[in-house]
Amino acid sequence: MAVPYFDYPTRYAGWAEDVLDAVREVGESDEFILKSRVAALEAAVAQRTGAAEAIAVASGTGALTVILTAMGIGPGDDVVTPAFSFISSASTVALRGARPVFADVDYDTAMLTAATVEAVRTTASRALVPAYLFASSPDMPALRALADRHSMRLIEDSAVALGGRVAGRPAGRYGDAGLYSFFPGKPLGGIGDAGMIVTDDPELATTCRMLRNHGQDLKVRFLHHLVGFNSRMDEVTALFLLRRLPHLDKFLTERRRLARQYNDLLREAAPVVLTPPGDLAEQAVYTYVVRAPQRDDLRSYLAGRGIETKVYYPRPLHLQPAFRHLGHGPGDFPVAERLSRECLALPLHPELPAGTVERVVEEIARFYRQGA
Repeated sequence: MAVPYFDYPTRYAGWAEDVLDAVREVGESDEFILKSRVAALEAAVAQRTGAAEAIAVASGTGALTVILTAMGIGPGDDVVTPAFSFISSASTVALRGARPVFADVDYDTAMLTAATVEAVRTTASRALVPAYLFASSPDMPALRALADRHSMRLIEDSAVALGGRVAGRPAGRYGDAGLYSFFPGKPLGGIGDAGMIVTDDPELATTCRMLRNHGQDLKVRFLHHLVGFNSRMDEVTALFLLRRLPHLDKFLTERRRLARQYNDLLREAAPVVLTPPGDLAEQAVYTYVVRAPQRDDLRSYLAGRGIETKVYYPRPLHLQPAFRHLGHGPGDFPVAERLSRECLALPLHPELPAGTVERVVEEIARFYRQGA
């Protein structure tokens, strides 16, 4: 039997009626965008995270764009961001006319550290954007202290981390603003793209609300206070997420259980493979990513046995053609480059059929035994 990586048909099979009910309810309500269900989801996320304000937007990338714009980040500003991340951590900075300043990451966690940020920070650095990846979190207390020390705005790219905690505090709540993504693959997946901004700054929240909706204030239509964006959450997505949000802890518990099972079995059967660090107790496990020698050969071997994997990320950001103008080359951020050669994501989601983890680990162990 094949083992697909995302396997959306299995993951959403039990939610089909909820999807249909959401479409029907919204279609009959005459409310389609930024109305009562969006407001209810904002209130629910704010309550869960302890944020004073939650602002629903169209995507996680849209959240970053809106936050950076609301903070006035633009030409002449540097923003420190990881060299190993999804592109939006840097592309949103570049689209504001600011300069992404890449920093290397820690090998074990793939996260920015205070030391790697200090190594590249400039006098023009106005903001810091650490990104959460996989099953790890940045050292947010240290990065918060660094940002305060240098008068930098701190934006948590916590897109994958709703429900996780860092040193006892909800992920996304150390920054001047944080954000979450509801892309279907995320732990609290929706039925389309969507995102949420969280902050305790009322002025920033007001500006974000205007920017997401073409600069309007939601009181007077067609009165545009700012040049904004169309980054609005629709009511169908919001209603579906409202129905799934009470299940988030259950989803995360199962994700952690599967990740620990992978860890235990891999350490015994294939110790050459480096598993995620820590006990995962507070992590919002999004993807299960290992560091694997002969990664590409292993991936091909698994594919030949019906096991689909993903590579996050095959090329670090400083070597992407889109950022060629920054003048970086191979060797500039060696840890990011090494991770791009070694990282491999194995299938993991709460609906993973019983026995799948054992099968995947057995095939990984067989690959390395054959190569020995």
